[in-house]
Amino acid sequence: MKMNTRMMIHWSWEPIAPNNTAKIMYKIIQRTRLPQITLHGLRHTHCTILLNRGLNVKVIAERLGNTPKMIYEIYGHVLKEAEEASVVVFRQSLNERGASS
Repeated sequence: MKMNTRMMIHWSWEPIAPNNTAKIMYKIIQRTRLPQITLHGLRHTHCTILLNRGLNVKVIAERLGNTPKMIYEIYGHVLKEAEEASVVVFRQSLNERGASS
C-alpha cells in the first residue's frame, strides 16, 4: 500500500522553530480556507472565548502560562463586558420573580 508522504507525521521531542510554526499555520489556513490569523491571535481568541464562557480567571491563566493579574490587565475589557451582562441577567431574574430592581 502506497502512503502519501505529505500525510506522514514525524514525532520528535525537539521544539519547533518559530518560523516553521508560522509556515505550518499558513499551510493549514491555505488548505482549509480559514480566515488569516496568527498563532498569537489564536491565543487571544482562545482566552476571550474561555472568559466569555465564564471560566475561572485563575484556570485560564494557568492554561496560558500567565498570572491572573496578567489576564485582568490584558483582557479587562472582556471581563467588564461580562460583568455588565451579569447585571442585566440578574436584573431580569429579579423582574421575572416580581421584585423591583
